[in-house]
Amino acid sequence: MTQSSLPAAGWYPAAHANGEQRYWDGAAWIEPTAPVPVPGQKQGFFTRSVTRRTGAIVAGSALVLGLLLGAGMGSTTAQTQVASLASEVSSLQTEVAEAAETVTDAGADVQAAAAQVAEAKAEVEKVKGQLAASTSKITEMETAATAAQAELDSRASQIADLQGKVSAQSAPAPAPAPAPAQPVAPSAVSYKNCSEARAAGAAPVRRGDPGYGKHLDRDGDGVGCE
Repeated sequence: MTQSSLPAAGWYPAAHANGEQRYWDGAAWIEPTAPVPVPGQKQGFFTRSVTRRTGAIVAGSALVLGLLLGAGMGSTTAQTQVASLASEVSSLQTEVAEAAETVTDAGADVQAAAAQVAEAKAEVEKVKGQLAASTSKITEMETAATAAQAELDSRASQIADLQGKVSAQSAPAPAPAPAPAQPVAPSAVSYKNCSEARAAGAAPVRRGDPGYGKHLDRDGDGVGCE
């Protein structure tokens, strides 16, 4: 086939690809290095393959465009091919620029995230240092509290000993034991009869009283001369 008989650049069903859409650049099929995009649908950055092949396509298309222009091809087919190549070059340049911008933005985001991570790590280390200092201070306070409690216990024991000594010294002396009672000598008083007891003013005479006698207590109730 001569160059003028070749189809214009564009998307066509490719026989070697089982009828799938492939891009014809006007001279050869361009095999995709990534999933084939739907013609006319703008692809996202992460679905486009910005590879060396993309750069090669741009450079090759620009070279073909220059050759066509230099050859002075004025036919309708050549003009169509030139317009198609120019459009493809412009589209690829736009994609490359967008990809570069996206990569730049992503790099800036990564740097910002890295800075935030570094700041967070520094803050964590600072908090760890403060926690360690607080833990050490708490340990010192606990040790001091333990020593103070031991001192208080020792002083309380000393105070208890002193109080015991003071109580022992201030206790009153025991009272002397009472003297044993002296036995009462038996009475020498006696009454011959109740008349004599009444005359002496001793009636009635009870058992244990001086002058009591059974002859005065005839009924035996312990009271004589009733």
